[in-house]
Amino acid sequence: MNYNIKEYNLEDNFKKLNLKLPNKISFFPENIETANNKEDFIFTESIIELNKYFEIENLKLDLFGGDSELYRSRKNADIYLPTIFFSLTAISQNPELISVSLNIVSSFLYDTLKGQIGKKTANIEFHFESKEKGKMKKINYKGDAEGLKSLEKIITKAMK
Repeated sequence: MNYNIKEYNLEDNFKKLNLKLPNKISFFPENIETANNKEDFIFTESIIELNKYFEIENLKLDLFGGDSELYRSRKNADIYLPTIFFSLTAISQNPELISVSLNIVSSFLYDTLKGQIGKKTANIEFHFESKEKGKMKKINYKGDAEGLKSLEKIITKAMK
């Protein structure tokens, strides 16, 4: 398992995009930090299938900024998953949300990799609000489905 944590601030970018930070769990575009307008948002194409897994568990994740027709497809052995955002409001209302979400992503990865030969690596980012106003953190994860389960403690600790 390989991950890193980065702190950043998107307040100015949200003002420029005329968007507000969601108050629930959502899919963020890959280019949230660099997009000049929401029509430029690019989402990973695996978002469509992964969202079905969330819906089966009665979790509805919105695409931040609304629907998009820009999806990035990659042609390599690694799997790229969509960026998932956890709002402080959603986590405080349902502390199990992180665990449930990581289990859903883990199941998706397991099913996607089932029957494939060779080691495959998943790439995913988790963004979340910290308790400091205006501060955000993100975790870039690269590893297998098993490693995702250990991220729950890391995310919970980083939110404090």
